[in-house]
Amino acid sequence: MLIGIPALDATDWSRLVHAYGRATDTPEHLRALLTEDARARGAAVQHLWSAIIHQGTVFPATAPVALVILGLLDDARLDAGEEPVRAELLLFLTRVVDAFERSGATMEDLESMARFDLGPLLDADDDDAIYEDEDASNALHAQSVLACVRVAPFLTRSLLANLDHPDARVRMHAAMAATAHATSPASDVRPGELVERLTELATRTVDVAERCSLLLALGELNVSLERFLSDAEPSVRLCAAMAPSLARSEVATRELRTALEQHAAHINDWFPVKPPQLPMQPRFTVVQRLLERVPDFDLVVDAAVAVARTTKKSWVDFEWGPLLVHAFPSGDGVVRTEAQRRFLAALVDTSHLWDPRFGNAGGHFRKAGLPYEREACARLVSTA
Repeated sequence: MLIGIPALDATDWSRLVHAYGRATDTPEHLRALLTEDARARGAAVQHLWSAIIHQGTVFPATAPVALVILGLLDDARLDAGEEPVRAELLLFLTRVVDAFERSGATMEDLESMARFDLGPLLDADDDDAIYEDEDASNALHAQSVLACVRVAPFLTRSLLANLDHPDARVRMHAAMAATAHATSPASDVRPGELVERLTELATRTVDVAERCSLLLALGELNVSLERFLSDAEPSVRLCAAMAPSLARSEVATRELRTALEQHAAHINDWFPVKPPQLPMQPRFTVVQRLLERVPDFDLVVDAAVAVARTTKKSWVDFEWGPLLVHAFPSGDGVVRTEAQRRFLAALVDTSHLWDPRFGNAGGHFRKAGLPYEREACARLVSTA
């Protein structure tokens, strides 16, 4: 199979579709990745994330682009310039190899949908017709995901090679990509060997951000990270505690709860360089893991109150909204426990969270059976 520039030159991009139409503009962007023109490089990376993978959705052009990028990973020019792009390309490849998992479909379903013949619609040069026909639209998506599955095995060598790159950020992205690859249906990665290698890297690296990233990668491989719960760095302990293999560990759960109770305002600051597995605020993932593990809100109320006092309005979908729903699981808005009263009181006391124009919060309050009105919730708190 051709990769790199040979694959770029041999591909008929006019027959491939991306998020904005035919991929005839894609070759120019791919060639720009090897230049030191910062503006052209930036536009090329933007093209990858807006057109080739759009809001997580893959297209027929996605897998061919991945093969081109695979060949480019051997080129040192990716590391040149003021803003090297190698790490960004590894992140792109991660989204290619986890396309199947993100699709939420089975291989059988995808193969069934993919049988629809898109040829006549492509020949007619009427891309709108593809999206107007449900069977055609489903086929386009299914064929795109299956193409990503087929190219995944060709990525192995380059992904593993980049684990030895001199730049820690590149190694972090390579670890995440290799982990996603190892868990994909067409993977040829030997999980045991990958676990051994990532564990060795996590043990010897002096870069805290890299150790965090490696532990998050190992966690996805269902590795027990209990020994890292005693690490001197709080961010490392936190990443170890979030491992799925420690979901039933009281020590790990206590680490999550204590971090929020005592350091809610500072957790995000523990990650000046965020692991690629935590693209948003790291605290969001800590809250999510805690809610997954502790169904009894009484046991997390201190953490919830600490979050309420330090959160932002715009973070409602990621922490204080889910905490509210967790606090009122019956959805009837009745304040029955002291824990419910304390958390609702903390939200009432945080004035900037209340904005009648902010629709995102309203959905969480409705699930809890509560009005998204500060005065009304204050009355509930005072009468509970």
